[in-house]
Amino acid sequence: MHDLIIIGGGVAGMTAAIYAARSGLSTLIIEKGGFGGQAALTAKIENYPSYKEIEGFRLAADMKAQVDALGVESTSANVLSLTKSGDIFTVTTDGGAYEARSVIIANGVRRRELGIPGEDTLRGRGISWCAVCDGGFFRRKKVAVIGAGNSALGDAIYLANLCEEVYLIYRRDYPTATKSYMDQLGNFENIRLMPRHIPLEIKGEKRVTALTVKNLDTEEVYDLEVNGVFEAIGLIPDNDLFSGLVELDRNGYILTDSEMRTATPGLFAAGDTRQKSLRQIVTACADGAQAATAAHEYLKMGK
Repeated sequence: MHDLIIIGGGVAGMTAAIYAARSGLSTLIIEKGGFGGQAALTAKIENYPSYKEIEGFRLAADMKAQVDALGVESTSANVLSLTKSGDIFTVTTDGGAYEARSVIIANGVRRRELGIPGEDTLRGRGISWCAVCDGGFFRRKKVAVIGAGNSALGDAIYLANLCEEVYLIYRRDYPTATKSYMDQLGNFENIRLMPRHIPLEIKGEKRVTALTVKNLDTEEVYDLEVNGVFEAIGLIPDNDLFSGLVELDRNGYILTDSEMRTATPGLFAAGDTRQKSLRQIVTACADGAQAATAAHEYLKMGK
């Protein structure tokens, strides 16, 4: 029996673990993938206080080292269900069941998919949702990045240092990324901007060989010869598993109060998984700190 179980080992989850451990709570983090979440998949972070810039995986590794040094337990597993009986929560995973007196949901979000022909059949064979993870496989090759926000431009800039040519494809007239990303585009002659275009199909037999696109202004449909397609079209929550214990907004994000409390006493949510206006590393840290503090107060009241 733990005082607290944290579902998710991203920035919010690890920050919660740090605060929980310092409050004396016996804590377990359950993470299905790699620790660090979306931050660990970011090539370069330039808006985290105290660092002019830092690689995402390095920041995530430093946080995990701090968590480990505090004696926080962690395990790798997929969460299958979350239930509450009396004052005890049970988190059932594909590696066993765990009980705790409080839970923080910090499971983050998952990458949105295009939903076009070829995406399923060529998944893992030239299609990627992580430029930092997979960019090295496309050295001196041509790739396409789909998206117009910070993630897409960040991916395009990262890949431009590796690839022969990078097509940045988006349906708007101009990217929606912040100025700091826009300013960097001019440093790369091998990034080709393709506004007012949409992807229609990813082609290839054993691996990606082309991306079919449509020009929204001319209605022209044609193929781009590329070896890889990187999708950066947004993030979506994955909270159906918890819908019996929490309230969700129309987009599937968990509703909490300012102290990260959900509709169920003892159950909290932090980070990208909850409804909020700004999803950044610093706000994930703040959520995690507040959720752990609120969990500590809840447990004190129950003693």
